[in-house]
Amino acid sequence: MATDDRLGYWDAFYGRSSLPLPSLPSQFAAFALGEIFALGTEDGVDGMIEFGCGNGRDSHFFSAYGFDLLALDASAEAIELCRSHSRQPRASFVQRKATEAREEIEGFLVGKKRVAVYARFFLHAIREEEQNDFLALLGRLLPAGCLLFLEYRTVADAEQEKVFGDAHYRRYLDHRTNLANIEASGFSVLYEIEGHGFAKYRDEDARIGRCVAMKQATR
Repeated sequence: MATDDRLGYWDAFYGRSSLPLPSLPSQFAAFALGEIFALGTEDGVDGMIEFGCGNGRDSHFFSAYGFDLLALDASAEAIELCRSHSRQPRASFVQRKATEAREEIEGFLVGKKRVAVYARFFLHAIREEEQNDFLALLGRLLPAGCLLFLEYRTVADAEQEKVFGDAHYRRYLDHRTNLANIEASGFSVLYEIEGHGFAKYRDEDARIGRCVAMKQATR
């Protein structure tokens, strides 16, 4: 599926107002927030960036807890949907491809000591070269100590039946290889796991990889 076809799919997906999309925050969002709060005030996070925010179910959850938030998605329909439901003045929703978001990231980082980058079900929705560029961009721009929360479908999930079908592009990742790529981009993996039970939706229990990583100081 070509890039324009992928974007067209998501515009149509989020443009259907009657589509019964999940609105509660994901299991991963609750996990990420718990990890952030565990840091405490002194070592805490003062901003969050979400890539592939979709309908905003997790973005709205984070912003409701008072975080400065930058949420990005390549789909204009997704961003319009997020904006229409946002009630938090410190949340900004921007239509931008992740690999083209340098200016937005740099602007958001001004005045902040430590941010968390969050991307759920995003890596497997982009091509391998796009993922490499995305991780490289984060590796260049994020200050040391920033956190990275990632969740994605793994190769063992390829044959499982999906609630939303197989109409859109998915790339199933090898968990160990992906962790190595994350570390090669300048991050240290603090926590990782692969399995079922972490991303349940209706009758679907996806096989996912999950990791938390920290940006290392440039040598």
